[in-house]
Amino acid sequence: MKGLFIFCLLLVGCGYTTRGFVYNERSIYISPIVNKVNITEESRAYSSYVSYPVLLEKRLTNSLINKFSIESSLRVASTPQDSLNLECQILNYTKEPLRYSNDDRVLEQRLHLVVHFILRDSEGNLLKEKDIIGETTYFLSGANSKSESAAWTDLMEDTARRIVEAVVEKW
Repeated sequence: MKGLFIFCLLLVGCGYTTRGFVYNERSIYISPIVNKVNITEESRAYSSYVSYPVLLEKRLTNSLINKFSIESSLRVASTPQDSLNLECQILNYTKEPLRYSNDDRVLEQRLHLVVHFILRDSEGNLLKEKDIIGETTYFLSGANSKSESAAWTDLMEDTARRIVEAVVEKW
């Protein structure tokens, strides 16, 4: 009886599938990412803590192309004809301290990148629209420390991975 129950569970499954969205198009065109972060707003202009990485949109565009090339069945196209069209806008970039030492030095930080993406089919119809938040944390000192530029690389990879998953997955 117990074996029959386990067999039925295996036969029915849990409902999870690894099958992604099925599109008519087999390729995706990634438009150059647009940076909408206002670096002159008051909270950024007068803060000595908030920095902003140079060429953030270019780094994210390259990370997206790499992720789609490696982790997706969609081929990256150089022109938007007969392809899905992915448009992204960087809405915000933040850096926040997570942990301090006894003498108020920052020991650990978190970086956030907020990206809005729009996915259209080859005819211009809206397929998906969503905000994605990529993040990474890193230590500034100690055995597991890394530089802020290395953390930016991790942030780009995390954000690109989340965008690819949102495009490819059904849910």
